Amino acid sequence: MRSKIFVPLFALILLANLSFLQAKLLMKPYLQAIGPNSIVVMAETDTQDPVTVFYGKDKSLSNIAITSFFRTAEDRRNVTYVHRVVLNNLEPNSIYSYKVVHQKDTSEIFSFRSYVTEGNSFRIGIMGDNRSNPEVHSRKSKKLAKHNPYILLYTGDLCYSGKYFEWKNEFFTSEEQDLIAKAPFFNSLGNHEAKTDLVKVFLQAPKSASNDEFYYSFDYGDLHVLVLNTETDVSPDSPQWKFAEEDLARTTKKWKIVMFHIPAYSAGGHGGNKKMQEFTTRIFEKYGVDLVLNGHNHFYQRSQVNGIYHIVTGGGGAPLYTPKEAPWVQKSVQDYHYGIMDVSKDSIKLTIYDLRDKVIDEIEIKK
Repeated sequence: MRSKIFVPLFALILLANLSFLQAKLLMKPYLQAIGPNSIVVMAETDTQDPVTVFYGKDKSLSNIAITSFFRTAEDRRNVTYVHRVVLNNLEPNSIYSYKVVHQKDTSEIFSFRSYVTEGNSFRIGIMGDNRSNPEVHSRKSKKLAKHNPYILLYTGDLCYSGKYFEWKNEFFTSEEQDLIAKAPFFNSLGNHEAKTDLVKVFLQAPKSASNDEFYYSFDYGDLHVLVLNTETDVSPDSPQWKFAEEDLARTTKKWKIVMFHIPAYSAGGHGGNKKMQEFTTRIFEKYGVDLVLNGHNHFYQRSQVNGIYHIVTGGGGAPLYTPKEAPWVQKSVQDYHYGIMDVSKDSIKLTIYDLRDKVIDEIEIKK
């Protein structure tokens, strides 16, 4: 009788130990939702057991944070879990190092820049529409990383259909993981990755008055960024319209950027969008937006309408489209590319590079 009880108990203990030994970090950690004193570390694992992050401004990594919550990726044979670990009480204008531990699996040590306060210069990396071509995306991520951006703005279509294997193969390439382990990215939801709920698993928006994961705003230094979602209602009586107007009316930041996937003004590809043109005329122009960033059309295009630059940066890897002419179009380039934006209290300078490191466009805004 004793042996019959002992065997299953021993088996349970053995299985528990094997589970502990096999638990893994399934890719490098990455950063989301940076705020004035915090940042979110994301870690994908094969168990629900908490993730621990050790972090600090020196090599001791003396601060510790654990999983706040996780979301489950169910669109695959084996379920995985993407943990959110919030690092709090960060000092601004500083460099922090961190590593992630999940049971006996430990990441390498990465570094990131904490929130930048007003009056300090910083650099942003920009790209969009990298879906469908991981080779081009990887080259671009590697080149972008050499510019050492503080944060990243992505204009949508991170992967083709939003399925798990496409997220992993098309977006989370090795080079992209190296980049986003050091710089947090913000994404304006594209029509491709929006097709499944995995966007809620892999992306974490900052807290905002919108109380919505896919349209929100945040501040960084002297910059205010409004991120909109063209995959949902953008009509004048929609919650998103109301939030956008109240948000831009409220901000006191010197520079204002709006980012959304489907452009208001563009020529070629899918063209422009009349609903977003109305949004632009009635809200962005009214509240002094300086720059609009879009994707969706797979080329580079700079337009200017009523004092606002509209930049289509859709050359991240998706099949290229042919740009066309229009009265508002100032420049078009049919090539893969990425952008580097240098922001100071006196100017915004945007430089667009192709994958041969050639500058294909530059603009500077001063005020």
